[in-house]
Amino acid sequence: MGGLRPLRKNSQPRLEEANDAKNVESTSVESSTKTLQREAWTARGKLLLKFHDAISRAINSPEMRQKCSEVASSMSAAEEEPEESSSLANHEYDAEATLIVQNKHKRDNDVRDKAVAVGLCTFLLLRGVPTVRNIVARRMASASKYKFESASPHQQLSGSSTTLQQSVQQPARESPSRLRKFIRLTLDITISAAMTVLSGTFLFTPRPSAYIEDMSKLPLVEGKSVYAEVVCPPLLNEYKRAMEQYGGRWPVMMASPSSSSSATAAVATVANSPTLTQEDVSLNIIRKFAENCSKRIKYERAILEEQNALDDELKKKKKLGTVLIPRPVPEDVKVNIDEDVFFLIDDDDAAKDGKACIE
Repeated sequence: MGGLRPLRKNSQPRLEEANDAKNVESTSVESSTKTLQREAWTARGKLLLKFHDAISRAINSPEMRQKCSEVASSMSAAEEEPEESSSLANHEYDAEATLIVQNKHKRDNDVRDKAVAVGLCTFLLLRGVPTVRNIVARRMASASKYKFESASPHQQLSGSSTTLQQSVQQPARESPSRLRKFIRLTLDITISAAMTVLSGTFLFTPRPSAYIEDMSKLPLVEGKSVYAEVVCPPLLNEYKRAMEQYGGRWPVMMASPSSSSSATAAVATVANSPTLTQEDVSLNIIRKFAENCSKRIKYERAILEEQNALDDELKKKKKLGTVLIPRPVPEDVKVNIDEDVFFLIDDDDAAKDGKACIE
């Protein structure tokens, strides 16, 4: 038994060394996972910048400006001469223009309501705190008062003379208090207005993903679509490159959009998911944009097939977004964007669109 005691003494340093080794391993594992997460976030951030660059180039391209000017001129001509405009079929882009205006009004009203609420709360706070403070001070002063004994007639006469003097001096004292009240009211209004403007300009400004989300619905409108014609081809081309880069898999976690209804629910659940970053949510919105573009392509091709006009010559003439569809794109159009993107847009068309956007 005496020979076992030294072994116990020597076992304590060994246990400490083992615990230290475990701590080092755990810290190294945590640091490696953090570095992997940072690298993944950086990669997704770069991918998001590529998509934003492709969309911004398409929107700012000369082709987009020309199309928008043509649509604006046709709509203005339709308002001036409605009888002639109906025969010239200038209402082909009305659905898209109406949706753009509705989305803009919705965003502006949302920002305005929030900014006005902030300004109103600021004004009530600035005006309410001094009022509550004065009420509390008056109640405390009234609670601390006590009655004196009945005064003599000589004291009553002297008291009446002092009250007369105070009544004479009271108008002179009221004018500075009114001036102070007016200055306080002016300052409160100025501060509240400044908070309204600043919150509407900086605090409640919509994120770029909000504008892209509004933009993603434009290819589904009835009639013709400028965004489907100009923005969808470079977007699908960039999506195709991303799928080739990541081996045919979307790099962001998202529910499988087997149908359009499940895809809408997936976007809603992803937006509320605590495990995703803002870049991930933005990438999934861009993915929904590309999915809507693919729906537009399939629906236009289905209409051309029904008209028995899907020959080679007409296929070259009919670009995406230039087919006049009678109603909005149905929700039940089945797409698998991860696979369909490889044959929806031809490489020649994508190259032409890319050159047009660069120019």
